[in-house]
Amino acid sequence: MKKLFLILLILFVIPIVSAHETDFEHKEDLPLNLQRVVEYNKQQADFYFRNLSFIIAFLAGILTILTPCSLAILPAFFAYTFREKNKITKMTLTFFLGFVPVFIIFGLLAAFLGKSIAMLQQNSRIFIIIAGFIIIGLGLMALFGKGFSGIKIRKKTDKDMFGIFLFGVLFALGFTACIGPILVGILLIAGILQNYFYAGILMLFYSLGLFVPLFLISVFFDKYNFPAFINKINKRLGFSITNLITGLLLIIIGLVFIIYGGTFITNNLGLGGLTIFIYSIQNKLISLKFINIIGAIILIGFLILLWMFLRKK
Repeated sequence: MKKLFLILLILFVIPIVSAHETDFEHKEDLPLNLQRVVEYNKQQADFYFRNLSFIIAFLAGILTILTPCSLAILPAFFAYTFREKNKITKMTLTFFLGFVPVFIIFGLLAAFLGKSIAMLQQNSRIFIIIAGFIIIGLGLMALFGKGFSGIKIRKKTDKDMFGIFLFGVLFALGFTACIGPILVGILLIAGILQNYFYAGILMLFYSLGLFVPLFLISVFFDKYNFPAFINKINKRLGFSITNLITGLLLIIIGLVFIIYGGTFITNNLGLGGLTIFIYSIQNKLISLKFINIIGAIILIGFLILLWMFLRKK
């Protein structure tokens, strides 16, 4: 019940309190009920500041991919996965190099303005709509076999690399993060304690955790030559199913951005029980014994795998 209250707090109460605080010089000038909310926010922000480590943020990011509100990232992943004839892992890394900085900035900006990420997206809907049209353009390019982009930065650079990086940037604008207890804590640290640097580092590790499952899947696809399997299907069908799937996925994502102003529509899938279960696990991470040691081992293992991949390239 407490975690659900925190989620509602970050979505609805904090923006209201922020709006009221602009009308009063001191907290004592606020109505009594809002004073209590402000004090509770401060206590929660202090709690997360003392107890929320980079490792826990990283583990929470990994768990986030299992929640319904993160399902929207899977079509983005499969869009370029089906398109690539090789180097799926490399393109996954390129996508997240575009996605992560924008996602972090968007989250911190929402905290600074006293809004949820979804509310900020609605207030910035024109940018989401523009991003949607550009993504549809990328989808049409893919549909007609033109790749993600006709732009080639250098002679040795894949044409699709810039397009996938751009796709990561655009997708981050419309991606509605799951407002679980850990992300709530990060935004409270930024919005209440005004510690944007620490919150930014926490969000970086949270984003890195979100990236881990897709990176591992892409390594698996590359290792077992998933593109060759798709090419066999293309030959049997007599046309490129990769172009069709990629184009349609990108066009659908673009339309979701234009019509709904973000990916929060995935929250309406009727899977609230799964969401609450994942959030409850996230909430327990802070109190679990040896969790930082276990998480550090997972993080180091991932970084070694990433280093081995980059070294080969």
